[in-house]
Amino acid sequence: MSLQKCLEEAFTRLKPEAPIVVERGKCFITLSWSVPRQFQFLDDQFIYRIERNNKMPPWVVEYSGGKTTKIIDNLSPRHPYRFRLKVQLKATAVPKLPDKALHYYGDESIVRNNIKDLVGPSDDKRGRKEFERDDHKDNGKRNSLDEDQHVAARYDNHVAADNKRYATPSGKNWLDSQWSEETWTSTDTDGTSAVCFCMAVRCGYIKQVQVMLEERPALIGIVNSNNGFTPLATAVRKGDINMVKCLLSAGAEIEQRSSAGQTALHLAVLGRHPNIVELLLEIGADFKARDVNGLQVEHYAVDSCDLETLRLVLDKGGDVTAIDNNGWTPLFRACKDLGKIVCQGASTAVVDELMLRGSDPGIRDLAGLPLTSVARLLKNRHGRSRDSVLRLVDSTYPHEKALANFTRLTKKIYNVHAIFK
Repeated sequence: MSLQKCLEEAFTRLKPEAPIVVERGKCFITLSWSVPRQFQFLDDQFIYRIERNNKMPPWVVEYSGGKTTKIIDNLSPRHPYRFRLKVQLKATAVPKLPDKALHYYGDESIVRNNIKDLVGPSDDKRGRKEFERDDHKDNGKRNSLDEDQHVAARYDNHVAADNKRYATPSGKNWLDSQWSEETWTSTDTDGTSAVCFCMAVRCGYIKQVQVMLEERPALIGIVNSNNGFTPLATAVRKGDINMVKCLLSAGAEIEQRSSAGQTALHLAVLGRHPNIVELLLEIGADFKARDVNGLQVEHYAVDSCDLETLRLVLDKGGDVTAIDNNGWTPLFRACKDLGKIVCQGASTAVVDELMLRGSDPGIRDLAGLPLTSVARLLKNRHGRSRDSVLRLVDSTYPHEKALANFTRLTKKIYNVHAIFK
């Protein structure tokens, strides 16, 4: 087989590498591809054809030209796409194939060795034998002379038709490679990625979280628009210490605030997660941080309604005299919040612990409301006064209670005497 035919056959059997995705955006995808290795000496004579899978028609042309990179835009967000590549050799370059190959490699044996994987052991004799076998099947046996003439005529006609397969109106021919493997990808969107990332954090999918962070590191500090929490805050609220460690090792900012100004330490204390509290304190969480209402970690410990959490915070250096923007100490938070019970299960043990730690029951808030007045308004689940709490914060309560009982008993005795008179 001549070198010209060998190169042409090799090119038509060439299957280029699939295009690779360089960048993805909300409405665009950037693809890149390489020059076929076996035909590098023709890099300026190629036309690359990129097609995208579509419903109707099945494939549409996105690009046809000589560049090896293309930004395909005007795509739908959050949508999957498939692309494939075909390489075409310009008609003007086809007759020059042997000359360019020999000029590039310097020897015909090197050229043939370079494309041997693309060219099968086919030649004119093999082609004639195939036609001869097919002709025997269709037309039966002929004498040898007529048979040779008939097969030769059919083979020549086939070669001529094959040469005209890519004929242009001007009579020039071009060559097409095979289609590449399909490249599967999809467009991106910030909203969807953020929601998916927060969902993966909430569900504890550590491997998926790591993959997402490798692809988009900025997700580590994103704030969920639905609840205002950061990924670290979400993991802390869930109590997933393994996810917390994963996010911290990935670079999560320990003091990043939620939309309400809460830090990860605030949420860990509020959620009664002592192991996470100790972890955050070990790596340097700010113990004095305040939220938008001026609440500190001591106030959140009271709001957790958990005695062990309160003791942990106080043992780590908590201040029972810390006040928020209303001038409320943790003891205020344990009693009442302007008519709304903050910790309906605020047991007497929590108030007792705060009193033992040195809380001042005589303090007033910024509006001048004393703690005893708040305690007198405090009701239990049955609507009755919380006498146990009031007894702890009001030193005059036992005397007043005894006086009230004595007065009520005296009235009953008086009424009995009045009946018998």
